[in-house]
Amino acid sequence: MKKTLLALAIAATATSVNAAEIYSNDDTKVGLKGEVDIYLSQSEVDKNLTETTKNEADVSTWAKIQLDAEQKLNDQFTAFASFEIETDGSNAKFDDVLAGFKTDTWGMAFGETGDLAESADAIQKDDITNEGNYMGSTGGHHRESSGHGAVFKGQFVEGFTIVADVNTDSTEDVDNTYGISADYAFSNFSIGASYITGDAAKDVDYSLAGASASAEFGGLYLAVTYAQFEGNQGYGYWDLSDIAANSYGNGETMGIAAAYQIDAVRLYTTYSVATTDEIATAAGTSKISDIDSTNLVVGVDYAFRDNILFLAEYQTADFEYASQTLDADGVIAGVYYTF
Repeated sequence: MKKTLLALAIAATATSVNAAEIYSNDDTKVGLKGEVDIYLSQSEVDKNLTETTKNEADVSTWAKIQLDAEQKLNDQFTAFASFEIETDGSNAKFDDVLAGFKTDTWGMAFGETGDLAESADAIQKDDITNEGNYMGSTGGHHRESSGHGAVFKGQFVEGFTIVADVNTDSTEDVDNTYGISADYAFSNFSIGASYITGDAAKDVDYSLAGASASAEFGGLYLAVTYAQFEGNQGYGYWDLSDIAANSYGNGETMGIAAAYQIDAVRLYTTYSVATTDEIATAAGTSKISDIDSTNLVVGVDYAFRDNILFLAEYQTADFEYASQTLDADGVIAGVYYTF
């Protein structure tokens, strides 16, 4: 499940103003917050040229609780730590376990830092759906969800934010993934750029380089992202390795997004296309005829309360393969309750 990133204004801050304070003194704060999601979904996806997966309407759940702590070290530095316990309705697990330190203008965190801050954030301005697949930069950083390492985030000039991170990999002969990004927000506009490099697998390069821009005019939000990628496998509903084992794609992608806010109601849509023109394996890279994948999401959400959000989305996508097209469609409706 894609969760909305709560990007932090200055640097690697753990405790949210929305968290309920369960303990505090002059130097220490401990907060607790959580979320419960209930949704009904139905989908039909061509897994390959001969197999189609149909999921009938089904009620699903997702939930988490998050514990945040801060410890003031001196007048300049504050230490923090955070972790989540989450479940998809069956098994509970610890996630996003991290610790770090911060000042008023910059901070560093160590551990599973992807949801806190990461170098692809600056080029995901078109990622505005609730549950829809994100392909504007082919899903963003390939280790954002499962990676672990270190991140630095700073804002030394008003509106200008830089992020640098490393995600380590213990696999022999697989390089760590390094990234850097810059984002500048001014007036009703923002623009960001990112560069990420590392290994997707042994002897297979990974990289993501792109730019993203957004603008707001009253209740209207517009965004566009362009990126070039190497070592990619995910294309929304599809994984390239399911079709060509141990294969990775090189190419480019573009995504656009628009949303309009009317009081508590938001109407939104995203459209993206990824074009793969090279296939990479451990044996080398070969040119291919372009493989195109597209993804369209149309949705609406309604903020019934500050912490209760109703949503509905329709999604359709396709993936060209062997001169034929794989199709996918999905519908989802549900509610997010945060506390």
